[in-house]
Amino acid sequence: MRTIFFILSLTLLLISCSSSNKISNSWKNPDVTIESAKFQTMAVFAMIKDEQMRRDVEEAIVSQMPNTIAVPSYKMITKEELADIDAVKQKLKERGMEGALVLSVRNVNQKTSYYSSGMYPSAYYSFGGYYNYAWNYMYDPYVYSNTNVYVDLEILIYSLKNDQLVWYGESTSVNPKGIQETISELAVSVKNQLVEDGLLDPTR
Repeated sequence: MRTIFFILSLTLLLISCSSSNKISNSWKNPDVTIESAKFQTMAVFAMIKDEQMRRDVEEAIVSQMPNTIAVPSYKMITKEELADIDAVKQKLKERGMEGALVLSVRNVNQKTSYYSSGMYPSAYYSFGGYYNYAWNYMYDPYVYSNTNVYVDLEILIYSLKNDQLVWYGESTSVNPKGIQETISELAVSVKNQLVEDGLLDPTR
């Protein structure tokens, strides 16, 4: 099977990208190049407590990755296994996953309150470290009021071949209307930012 850089799959543009889902901040591992960030398979994680919402978000992300073998985590890892990083890693190894994309809700508020300095906790730089960190702060959805709601998201891409953070991005979604629309917009923003950060060839 030919090696595919999985982010090329994000070129599927379903709708125009709105300003509320643009990448506001990003970080690229200086040791990573386009060639070293090529993956044939990608596991997709949505760090959300509600099981149905987790499935919906993961499926929405996978639907934006048609040119690679992207697998929602819920199809590989049971709800009971999610809290055990060793079990998670073993399942990913058994399924031959080379990379992982993790979407996490950092904050939900009626105003934007999260600003990054560009420095991240040491846990972020490895898949296992961030997974345990995010698990302890997993998003628990609630009913929004009718006022403006700001959802701060963070997107992390890991190489599971060497347990290394490849790329990190932040985005704020304002009054998200639906999972598919939000993920579609976010996918376009991630693709554009990866081009700007030198991890994606804009001509391909």
